[in-house]
Amino acid sequence: MHFFAIDSFKDSTKGEVADLTCGNEVMFTLWAESKQEVDTWAVEVRNAGGMIFTEPSEFGERYYGFGFSDPDGHKWNVFHI
Repeated sequence: MHFFAIDSFKDSTKGEVADLTCGNEVMFTLWAESKQEVDTWAVEVRNAGGMIFTEPSEFGERYYGFGFSDPDGHKWNVFHI
C-alpha cells in the first residue's frame, strides 16, 4: 500500500482526487489476532487523528471489530474473527 501527497497522486493517476467527504470508493480491512488487539488499534487510531465511525463491538457470528476513517477520509475496518 502506498499513500501519496495529493499533488503527487494527481500526477501519478493523471486524474482528479475523489472528495471522500461526499462518498466512498473502497474500504480496507486489517486483521487483528485478538479482541484486545482490536481495542488497542482503536486507541491508536484515535491518537493518530482518525475518526471511529463504528465503535469496537461484536457483530455477526464470531466477528469483533470497528470501522474508522483516516485523516484523509479513507475507510478502514479492523476485524478479529
